[in-house]
Amino acid sequence: MNLDRKYFGMTVMQLGILAGLAVIVFLLFCIVGWLVLGKVRGKALSQISAAAPTVQPTPTIILTPTLTGTPAPTPIPYASLVPTGWAQYRTALYEIWMLPGYKATKTIDVLMTGLGGNPVLDLSLKGAYTSKSTNKIYLTISYEPMTGDNFDTFIASRLTSLGVNPNERIKSTINADPAVRLVFSGRKGNNTDVNELTYVVLDGTTVWYLQYTAEITDFYNLLADFETSAKTFRVVK
Repeated sequence: MNLDRKYFGMTVMQLGILAGLAVIVFLLFCIVGWLVLGKVRGKALSQISAAAPTVQPTPTIILTPTLTGTPAPTPIPYASLVPTGWAQYRTALYEIWMLPGYKATKTIDVLMTGLGGNPVLDLSLKGAYTSKSTNKIYLTISYEPMTGDNFDTFIASRLTSLGVNPNERIKSTINADPAVRLVFSGRKGNNTDVNELTYVVLDGTTVWYLQYTAEITDFYNLLADFETSAKTFRVVK
């Protein structure tokens, strides 16, 4: 082979060198391209990983408590109001129970009968704290029609007309009927201090007076029994 022969103005050796340089450049180009593509792919993969959707927590269902109304109190059976051994006093109009040993009497030695007006005295009982006691204890029941606009106005009018102020005045109920509990103080006979527990009970348009009168010491000794007796009062329907 003639190495000195020229092709395109270059010898065979020069063409070989040029071809070798071209191969080297091609290889370098491939290497650089491979490196560049590797970086691009790595960046793309990292962006894809960063852009991966975040799993959102599932919302928790909160149950709102159901509102329930307060049940109405269960009525107390009437029989449970009556203590064992007590005596019953019943008429065509009402029923009430009291400690045993009290007798009907025509003597009315109380601070007041009703609260003024013209109440009808329907029951008067007399007893004593002990068999040897000279102080008498009275239970009286009377009634009259209610007048005025309402129950509170009626009682206020009666107290004003009598010119008295009770020691205690508390709204109450007697067997579901509206009532007002009053306590009065006074003196009777030979300067005996007495107290009087009065329940004013409204049944429809009729006002009832339940009154327990006793010497002050006997009064507080028997107050719980007076309260129990008053709770047994009920109008016959």
